[in-house]
Amino acid sequence: MKAAKIVYIMIGIFLFLPWLVYNVKTYISYKNDMKKYPAGRIISFILVTVVMIAAVYGHYRFTIGYQLPLAAERAGMVFARRLDGSLDTAGYEKEMEAENLKSDEMAVVSDEEITKAGYEKKRYQLSISERVYNMDDGTAVMYLQYDDSQNFLYSIVHFKQSNYKWQVIMHDVLTPEEFNEHDEINKIKFFPVD
Repeated sequence: MKAAKIVYIMIGIFLFLPWLVYNVKTYISYKNDMKKYPAGRIISFILVTVVMIAAVYGHYRFTIGYQLPLAAERAGMVFARRLDGSLDTAGYEKEMEAENLKSDEMAVVSDEEITKAGYEKKRYQLSISERVYNMDDGTAVMYLQYDDSQNFLYSIVHFKQSNYKWQVIMHDVLTPEEFNEHDEINKIKFFPVD
């Protein structure tokens, strides 16, 4: 997510900078010629600037919804807030909806299942699986790893694509034994998320 934000900020700067330089040069030219800077140019500068910002932001929102690893990272970060006690179940569902990750049929894991899997209320470092595991029914799965500096805990997120964005069908926790079964089949590798 942080890398995507940096990339889109840089894209915005590289798009806006030439436009700004052009308008500053035009303004200086008008000022040197002792002419009044036309109101139409000011309005066009503002309108084109707003369109540029909207286009970059819209493309950013599309990308973080369309790229499954970015959607998994966002879902994992919200779930991490639930694990550290910042969000209760209702708050978790509301936050998933605010992030546009909640599907209509999203199943929410209970607090008892989270405790049974070995999670405690503390901060975790999130890592996501390097690969996306596509299912036969058109859905996809990604694995998340939570590191509390003593143990690794795991969860699995099932996604479905809806209108060019990925939404969570189910985010379930895995016991170490369940994860080992999945790992034997899929040889899962993780990379950390900042």
